[in-house]
Amino acid sequence: MKSCKLLTAVLSLLLLAPFARAGKEVDRLLAEYGKVETATCKIRRTKEGAAGKMKFLSRVYWTRENKLHAEKLTPVKQRTIVDGETLYQYTEGSNNKGFSRPIDELSEQMRVSLSYVPGTAMDHLLLLKGLGESEMPAAPDGSKRVGIQTPSNYVVLGFDAQNRLTGIDFFKTAEMDNRFADYDYSSFSEVLPGVWVPFTHTALLNRNNVEFKETVKVDRFVANQPIAESLFIPSNFFDKDIDFVDDFAKIFPEQTGNTD
Repeated sequence: MKSCKLLTAVLSLLLLAPFARAGKEVDRLLAEYGKVETATCKIRRTKEGAAGKMKFLSRVYWTRENKLHAEKLTPVKQRTIVDGETLYQYTEGSNNKGFSRPIDELSEQMRVSLSYVPGTAMDHLLLLKGLGESEMPAAPDGSKRVGIQTPSNYVVLGFDAQNRLTGIDFFKTAEMDNRFADYDYSSFSEVLPGVWVPFTHTALLNRNNVEFKETVKVDRFVANQPIAESLFIPSNFFDKDIDFVDDFAKIFPEQTGNTD
């Protein structure tokens, strides 16, 4: 009798195993992107909403060693440099004051922004790492979907026939009748063997009942090629007279709530 009960328990675990998939797809995608050690690219971002349209153009140099050089060219010039230990950022017209903090003292959102390969969906995936995943019924076009419950919302990942991430939808609850963010990824390029980067990102967002559309175009993406170390030396680019402070409120006193 005990043997039968033990066998039944083992069979039950085997049957349930396929549904206990904590982080399987997220971990796979992050492992693929993990092959990228360095990346350079141009990123064009367009935001459209009731207030009009804004265009942003940036040039980005990134390494996995917590080194970043991002030069925003429009609409306002801004340069961010991370030398592996400390972040420095200066925005044109900010009263000769810049922002600087050691990496380990940055907000979680800013630390994540340093960790993900530019031009990818890693900004979202890193926040989903380690969470349980549930298989969902296929989308109307037959593509695979995976659901993830986070502490604050419900996330659905969509995949194409080549198992590439093509969409991320954010819902307030698992009933999925209150979507507030819809990200679509397309125009894929295989930048390294088995590593696909979407060169077009389209997002429909609703924040505080204000809807807007965001489109990202990634251009001239190059992976795992040497990047000059001189790009990550702040003194090469920032005027010595810039006063770097550790709080945005010290730069823009009128924006007292923005400290990270």
